[in-house]
Amino acid sequence: MRTGLSREDIIKIAAEMADEKSAAGVTFKALAVRLGIKSPSLYKHFSGGLDELNREIMLYGWRLMDGEITQAVIGKEKDDAFIDLCYAYRKFVSRHQGLYEAMQWYNMYDSEEHLRASEGAVGVICRALSSYGLTEEQKVHTVRMIRAFLQGFSTIEVNIGKDHPVTLDDSFDFALKTMLGGIADIQR
Repeated sequence: MRTGLSREDIIKIAAEMADEKSAAGVTFKALAVRLGIKSPSLYKHFSGGLDELNREIMLYGWRLMDGEITQAVIGKEKDDAFIDLCYAYRKFVSRHQGLYEAMQWYNMYDSEEHLRASEGAVGVICRALSSYGLTEEQKVHTVRMIRAFLQGFSTIEVNIGKDHPVTLDDSFDFALKTMLGGIADIQR
């Protein structure tokens, strides 16, 4: 039996498994096999069972994404910040498809911890928009538009074939330019 596993170690390994298989592929049995332990031992760390583990995987994913997109926008403003944030988000999803899938099944108002975890990434988007001089209401609309675009595009990219003659990269760039044009129009 493997000893010295922390709750954080287990969550990280479960997130890696989600990326390798899918979020649904993370079960106590599969995780125990990966860790070299018996599945009942996982209840020592997650008394709430698989539901608690899934919640922790989701929170881990939001925190990881927050860190990566924050890094992408440090020291940047306006279009540079906006574009780099969107590309960092897309890159995160590309590298963490199973983890991203796990992140989508949450209610941000379920708990204070859920709210804080998802607000990190939303806060980065808000800060990236701050140099545009939008009103608070315009900023809320724009954040929702960006999130809808990024989540929708990520779903298309992960689940739909890439054999179309118009590349996904071209579509992504087109959408970014269109959104930036819309933000510029608001400012006039």
